[in-house]
Amino acid sequence: MSKAIWTGIVVAALGLGTLAVLAQSQTVMGQTKTLFGGQVSSWAKLDAMGRVLEAGITVPMSVVEKAPLPGPNDKPPAEGGPGFGPQAILEFPEAVKKTTFLDHVEVWWQGFGHPPERYLAPHFDLHFFGVSAAEVAKIDCKDLTPPALELTPKGYAPAVPPGANAAEFCVPLMGFHGVPMSEFSAPGQLKPGLFDHVLIAGFYKGQYIFSEPMITREFLLKKQNLDLEVSRPAKVGRKTLYSTRFKPTYDAKANAYHLAYSNFQAGE
Repeated sequence: MSKAIWTGIVVAALGLGTLAVLAQSQTVMGQTKTLFGGQVSSWAKLDAMGRVLEAGITVPMSVVEKAPLPGPNDKPPAEGGPGFGPQAILEFPEAVKKTTFLDHVEVWWQGFGHPPERYLAPHFDLHFFGVSAAEVAKIDCKDLTPPALELTPKGYAPAVPPGANAAEFCVPLMGFHGVPMSEFSAPGQLKPGLFDHVLIAGFYKGQYIFSEPMITREFLLKKQNLDLEVSRPAKVGRKTLYSTRFKPTYDAKANAYHLAYSNFQAGE
């Protein structure tokens, strides 16, 4: 074998090895909490350079199946009162916190659903926050500054309609909620019937602070996948990476849902 051919084989082998390394990804874990007898976990997938490819949570189907439905004499907790709060708070890995908009996720089980009428089906509210859990705990709706109209993401209705009383739209521990225009049948009128899934945009103190998938128990029990576009304000006021897709994926082998934000792009 000539020296030239041997050198070519070595270079080719090294090249393939380099490509293999670059193609490798790793999963890093955030936190795990017990919810309805199952283990819910946060995680991130990183490429070989440590860049975030996906960030999400895994929810076993047992959690969905065992989420308690209210009895005939049960009443939902009052907003801001005793028993009102998330059932689990999961911090994301440091790589996610340092390089992307996401900080943590707060899992709410809404066994009664909640107003307005379209959202009265039992469902999970998954608040993917871009601010710390300590900051979220201080959201008491005393600051009723409505988000500026220019903060309204493309394809969404304003979180507080112009001229409306902002106090009617703020929720403690959350803030203001912007709903996609696709949820409306006419201006100011939500579609009839119960929803199955929707992606909410959240605000407080004049800032965009969370993305919130709301997904019904009934939809999750069907074990279907979704691929949704994530719309954010054109100018958030924070230079970082923002997800453009949200993908709930059913994993038959694990019998669990992986609910992940992906396709991160630079924004400000």
